[in-house]
Amino acid sequence: MDNSKIFDTLERKIEKLLSRLSSLDDENAKLKADLAAARKAEKDAAGSRDAVERLEKDQEAVRERLEKLIGSLEAAEKG
Repeated sequence: MDNSKIFDTLERKIEKLLSRLSSLDDENAKLKADLAAARKAEKDAAGSRDAVERLEKDQEAVRERLEKLIGSLEAAEKG
């Protein structure tokens, strides 16, 4: 095989490798963006869970106060 064919072959292989590298870079950028979006969604979900827990605690406190008030009203009716 003469030198020009060897260099042509090497050039084609290098071009393929550069093309593959470029596509891997694109895929890597997409995966990083997906990861960032997933982390943000996870953070938002955690914030939502905290808000739900606070609302449930508030609801329980209101329920307890209402039960006490109802108990007081029932006792007043009987007395």
